Amino acid sequence: MRQTTHILLTFSILTMLIMTLTACAAGNDLAGTQWQLTELNGSAPLASAEPITLSFTSADQAGGNTGCNSYRGSYRVAGSSLTFGPLASTRRACVDPGLMTQEAAFLQALGAVTTYELSTGQLVLKDGSGTVTLRFTRM
Repeated sequence: MRQTTHILLTFSILTMLIMTLTACAAGNDLAGTQWQLTELNGSAPLASAEPITLSFTSADQAGGNTGCNSYRGSYRVAGSSLTFGPLASTRRACVDPGLMTQEAAFLQALGAVTTYELSTGQLVLKDGSGTVTLRFTRM
């Protein structure tokens, strides 16, 4: 009898934990999506060998390519609020100095994001003043 009670209690706790985690993940409609940059601070990105991308690889991790380097870090979603944690990137030099400048602007814009909007095939990221700084299309 005592062992049965212990098993039922353990099962109940695990069930509640799974339901809580599922509810939290369900509120994040970005997890598992991949995007390609179409606009940075109002302009089309410079052409590079690799497109600038943003992938939400899990419920709290993101990464992608800056056109020269890869990057990754944490992110947090709450309603329409979106913030990125510290982002780490590789340190390869771009052949084109313009791409290095663009990479710095892209990473800075990601760090300043406070809100997002999803519409058909498009992800729009805004800074604290409500200005659209990044626009992506779904990959």
